[in-house]
Amino acid sequence: MNIAILGGTGDIGEGFALNWAGNHHIRIGSRKADKAEIAAESYRDALAGQGMKGDILGFDNRTASEGADVIILTVPHKHVAGVIDIVRPVLDCQIIISPVVPMTKAEYFEYTPPTQGSVAEEILEMLPEGTSVVAAYHTIASGRLCSLDPTFKCDVMICGDDHHSKEVVIDLTDEIECLRPLDAGPLAAARTIESLTPMLLNLAMLNNLKDPSIKIL
Repeated sequence: MNIAILGGTGDIGEGFALNWAGNHHIRIGSRKADKAEIAAESYRDALAGQGMKGDILGFDNRTASEGADVIILTVPHKHVAGVIDIVRPVLDCQIIISPVVPMTKAEYFEYTPPTQGSVAEEILEMLPEGTSVVAAYHTIASGRLCSLDPTFKCDVMICGDDHHSKEVVIDLTDEIECLRPLDAGPLAAARTIESLTPMLLNLAMLNNLKDPSIKIL
């Protein structure tokens, strides 16, 4: 598949690119194409350093989204609406994956959902008809995902209203050795799942934990 990772120059974007590049065409998106191209080159070098190859290229966000089968929004909540405005003209029934979490930090991290109840539901309202949203990957430790460490194991809670789209994301998740996909129900469940991210960050901060994630036993 053609997978566009918008805002893909950060750690979580890198983790997805490294893990999927062996099986799919990865398009790193950024506001500036040259920044995405530099990131894509560094990801290819990282794979080469481990004796692996991958199809990873860099583009601006709109170009990365053209013809993509799946688009992942690895951007902060405050930038989501702007990114969608840019790519909306080239959207055509793609699957949009949202790991986006709305939160603020004062003394502690706090979940601050939009009026729709979750960012995933907010995003769905911004998209043209025929484009579906799947919420996933909110509780992954990006540093561990980038490391390609086979001993790292965690669970991914995946929710969405369109059965086919959710199954595509479940299958993509299952391709990553360190992740186990779990069906978490309809898109409305994103309200609970998104709130787990600030909880994990607070646990890390208060207990000196590095890269916490979730494993369901």
